[in-house]
Amino acid sequence: MSRFKQVLRWELLLSKRQIATMALTFFGLVVIPQILTLVFKSSSSSAYTMGILCSVALSAYLLCSGALIFSSFRSRQQRINNFMLPASNKEKFIARYLVLVVAMPLAAIAGFFAGDILQYLMSLMINSNAAQWATSALTEGLNNSGIFHFYTNLNGDPSPVEGFLVILLGTITQHACFLLFGSIYHKHPLVMAVLTWMGLGIALLMFGALAANLLTEFINSGYTIILYDAWWNALYFVVSIALIIFCYWFAFRRYTRLQVINNQWINK
Repeated sequence: MSRFKQVLRWELLLSKRQIATMALTFFGLVVIPQILTLVFKSSSSSAYTMGILCSVALSAYLLCSGALIFSSFRSRQQRINNFMLPASNKEKFIARYLVLVVAMPLAAIAGFFAGDILQYLMSLMINSNAAQWATSALTEGLNNSGIFHFYTNLNGDPSPVEGFLVILLGTITQHACFLLFGSIYHKHPLVMAVLTWMGLGIALLMFGALAANLLTEFINSGYTIILYDAWWNALYFVVSIALIIFCYWFAFRRYTRLQVINNQWINK
């Protein structure tokens, strides 16, 4: 544990500039538009809109951040700095994962709340008509997101816990897939992971349309197909969990196989 803490501290010090940039970016996204609103004496507030945009940006980062695990291993010196640390591969991999997937979003949230407090106090002093919490956009967005209503329309009337588990598992699965894609590509892992995800989405949509067409012809021929929701739910959970385990296992194996000299896919 002591050695792991040292590795985690090293990763934090190495990424302190990125963490500070993340916090200042979300701080500025809330404060700067509101300052412009107050300067032009507008009665409306930009805080609500920026709160929604910040929540979307943070959600996108959480989904795609897995691809960033391998984004700093392109040069030989970067790999030497990482692999020469006096710690196991598992400790170094977990420390890097915690910094990019946990510490960076926490810094963004801290910057967002700090900016929200500052813009609200400035609004009260300059133009109280424009005073509004950006944080209220997050709460209202969650309440009116329609996620559970959308899932209800697809699958009868599930419990809120079941709907939450379905959405949470789907989110973790997408994050794990980006971790997998990021471990495969040597150059520009984030860009290539996004392109791969879009390509797979288009392929799945085409396959689903073809399967729906064949199923419709099959049903019109006089056959009856009975599908049980419990079976589909069980299949969804099993496949998702298996895919998540595989993605994390493959990414870790890929991490341990990186070469310091030529960065080949497998060490020989």
